[in-house]
Amino acid sequence: MRPDLIRLLARYLLLVVGVLLLNFLIPRLLPGGPLDFGAGEGTDSGVPLSGAARAQLRSYYDLDEPLRHQLVRYLGDLARGDLGRSIARPAPVGALIVDRLPWTVGLLLMSLLIAAAIGTTLGVVAAWIPGRPWARLLVSLAGALAAIPEFLVAIGLVLVFSVELGWFPLLGGRTVFAARGGDAPGVVWRVLDVVWHLTLPAVALVLVGASSFVLLARDATAGVRHAPWLATARSKGLREREVVRRHAVPNIALPLVTFAGLRLGSVLGGALVIERVFNVPGLGLLSYEAVRTRDYPILQAVFFLSSLAMLAANLLVEIVYLRLAWRSGSAHG
Repeated sequence: MRPDLIRLLARYLLLVVGVLLLNFLIPRLLPGGPLDFGAGEGTDSGVPLSGAARAQLRSYYDLDEPLRHQLVRYLGDLARGDLGRSIARPAPVGALIVDRLPWTVGLLLMSLLIAAAIGTTLGVVAAWIPGRPWARLLVSLAGALAAIPEFLVAIGLVLVFSVELGWFPLLGGRTVFAARGGDAPGVVWRVLDVVWHLTLPAVALVLVGASSFVLLARDATAGVRHAPWLATARSKGLREREVVRRHAVPNIALPLVTFAGLRLGSVLGGALVIERVFNVPGLGLLSYEAVRTRDYPILQAVFFLSSLAMLAANLLVEIVYLRLAWRSGSAHG
């Protein structure tokens, strides 16, 4: 197992190097620049910069240097853990990410866990009792939802539950200018207020994510439902529920775990759109604003961290696969 693990880590190390180069180059390939007047909401949103101020900023951020010099400085700062300072905002990039990260992580993890739990349960049940009208309807709805982009689901939820019914807020992550105390009731009120604001964004991500889990769990369960070892489990007197929980579900866990790791990367992309639709103050909205202002340091940091998260999730899945394959080979040997 050790040589395979070393080769795997070396491959992912090369991927990290590639991600670093892409994160540096992609923002600079966008049309316009961070100091162009009219680019967005940053340094130039109110009054155009003077020539002296523009030259000073270009020198400070090395924008007047060749790309090679900019890359060397970027890698040097990153090696020291310095993500730089925002061009469009008077704050370090690290502080901006720390401020926005809890919103995105909370929204992503909550929606991914709920989608995995609901989708897997429904998919297993639909495959275990096939032919029922509700099972066919469930699979059809899951297929339709899986084909709809997150932003269309989000807009539909806004129109129904925010505009028409008024049950949930239209925008934002919390109520602004609201009286909040520092005591326990005030803390509870703030938590409930955030949950209220994040309900529709989470539902949008859960609907799309759960539909994919339904389809995958259904197909995986249908493949093992008539396996001989399940017949052996039934012959021992186990109830059908126990057969599913103790024998069927563990054997379909690997493809579900793999899909969850891949889904994490797609959810990050979907969160950018969802946070823009609902104006949730997370990394997705920060990235959208950074694209508008061509804020290179923010774009580099957000893309790099999201890429690292995706690579870490895939690496963990591959290590689990290696571990299981090694155990299986040892058992047969």
